[in-house]
Amino acid sequence: MTDNLFNTPAEEVDRLVAELSETKGALRELSGKLTRIETRLKRVFPQAFPKRTGERREKPLAESEPATLNPETAIALYEELVEHARNDRFEEVHRKLSSLSLPDLSFLRRELGASLGKRKPSPKTLIEVIVGRLRESVMLSKHTNRQELLDQSDLQRDPSKEREKS
Repeated sequence: MTDNLFNTPAEEVDRLVAELSETKGALRELSGKLTRIETRLKRVFPQAFPKRTGERREKPLAESEPATLNPETAIALYEELVEHARNDRFEEVHRKLSSLSLPDLSFLRRELGASLGKRKPSPKTLIEVIVGRLRESVMLSKHTNRQELLDQSDLQRDPSKEREKS
């Protein structure tokens, strides 16, 4: 009978895994017991456990600032940005949007009715959302202009239609 005095690495790993799972189970059990004891104490002695109201996180300074844009200036800015986007000057669009503060970007986004989904309102995210709206607007206006172009091309092919419209 030749018993090995030392564990092989595989046996040592198995032993450590078993020991780890036992320890985790003991900690879970202990945590549960502590929670039950604390709950009973809170019921019996509520004054010993005051409510913590002062530990709320404060909003970052940038979010607490008011927006400097109003609805009229926001729409005017949007129309200016749409013109830049129509002319494929997206660098100018990004530059103008980057110069705005976080509250102004957020206000502009709300005015445009763009949603963030589950994303956090960072300047980068807000700029992406606003540029998305700009692209939509450009695409929709191209569609409208396309119909006008088709109507004009019909008039050029058949001048008699122009007389009918008049």
